[in-house]
Amino acid sequence: MKISNKQKEANKARLIAVAVDLFSEHGFHNVSMKQISKAAEMGGSTIYKYFPNKDKFLLSYHETVLNNVLRLVEEAEDFADFTLEEKLQFFIYNYLDILIENREFVAESIEILRASPAFLMQREFPASKALKKKIIEILEQSVDSEEIPEVPFESAVAHLMVDALLGIILYWLQDDSEEFMHTTQFVEISTSFFVTLLKSDVLGKGVDLVGFMIKSQMMRFLENGQGFSTLMKGFSAMARNGGWKHGG
Repeated sequence: MKISNKQKEANKARLIAVAVDLFSEHGFHNVSMKQISKAAEMGGSTIYKYFPNKDKFLLSYHETVLNNVLRLVEEAEDFADFTLEEKLQFFIYNYLDILIENREFVAESIEILRASPAFLMQREFPASKALKKKIIEILEQSVDSEEIPEVPFESAVAHLMVDALLGIILYWLQDDSEEFMHTTQFVEISTSFFVTLLKSDVLGKGVDLVGFMIKSQMMRFLENGQGFSTLMKGFSAMARNGGWKHGG
């Protein structure tokens, strides 16, 4: 019997939720496709119509979370009245609020995805494209309201901000402070950092350099848990004090 697209989406969402629960409880490598289908009360072969292998669950989970946050942004009635910094913080805090329910799984899934050649070869996914599109839209609104000057290389800037979002998530995953107070401070520093650079027009001039430094520091952070926070704090201070000069 043919099922509707709505039912297909419902089945997919159920499989993701069940799989994440099992991965969180037993660990990704200790759960089989058969266990997932049984827990979801679906036929053993049905699961493969939605997910050909376990790795697909990881990416689908993160795609689902990102789409949910984008929907919250669209549904926020007063979002258009926020400052650029408030808009970025609204997105980040809602993102983390969704992730926190499965924090241990999120950490494990990121490690697995980073080691996956298939994931590394595929540069963009539907949800990340939607996120970049939304960031560009937010930047253009800020330009129209004269909160920031014209942003050159919008796509590159949006890509850079997506990289920074990953950096914030990595920081949060290693934050053991009470109620993630350090992450809250880090989010404020990070968003202030980007808005300050956009207002000063430094980011547009040096987007490639800033992008390279942020990515390299994220890799260092993954290795030893240090570097990224210091980098962001230093950049923010330099931008505010006018200490970062662009030659030429």
